[in-house]
Amino acid sequence: MIETLTDRVFVIGSAGSSNTTIITGSEGTVVVDTTLFPEKARRIRDFVKELARKPVKLVVNTHYHPDHTFGNQEFEDIDIVASSLTLEKMKDMDNDEYLEHLPKIKKIVFPSETFDEEWDGFNIIIKRVGGHTPDSSFVYLKSERILITGDLVFNGLHAEIVSDSDIESWIDILGELSKFDAEWIVPGHGVPKDATCLKLMQKYLMKFRRLIRGTINYSEILTDENFSKRGFSELFSWSVDNLLNRKAKQLG
Repeated sequence: MIETLTDRVFVIGSAGSSNTTIITGSEGTVVVDTTLFPEKARRIRDFVKELARKPVKLVVNTHYHPDHTFGNQEFEDIDIVASSLTLEKMKDMDNDEYLEHLPKIKKIVFPSETFDEEWDGFNIIIKRVGGHTPDSSFVYLKSERILITGDLVFNGLHAEIVSDSDIESWIDILGELSKFDAEWIVPGHGVPKDATCLKLMQKYLMKFRRLIRGTINYSEILTDENFSKRGFSELFSWSVDNLLNRKAKQLG
């Protein structure tokens, strides 16, 4: 699926896979997140060549997870920018135990340029905020009022809540992102939408937090359309297990 947001911004994603955003401009093309599969990243690069007639000048990784970074190997000759924490996390990921359950790739290609908190260039702003993962960043296109959230937002799909997710911060961050008054939100997974998906994501996490705390039960979750109508229900069970295991370790 290729969705056109403006005459220079395009989003590629399908069936809940991670989204890749393409931003064309006078300085060249920016690609945000490179997908899990290098062959898909190669096709995206070919598409950019046909679409923009201008080379890719910059790649952005919103966070370290493989479905946003493994395609980097198809952009090894391009500047890849991410937070310094994303680079650190990717280096920690580069071990046999982590990689044995993932698609085989030739090598992990790390970001070549890093920032601590914020990066500004190519008419975009990148800011690390944490939440979904400690290194999670968003990208903002000021002129188009487009917010590319990475996995801070899952639209129409259950969220991937991992062992290093911070739900408290994540909820607060979504509130801050609402202040951008963006016309388009590009989620990490799911179709782009207006800013209502920020509020839905925030409500989702708030109720998820109550479930983990034991103040609501599963039947209340199942009657909430913000849960029942989301795809990938297996992610919901997996996320619950992640947080309950972490809670057990903290108590133990």
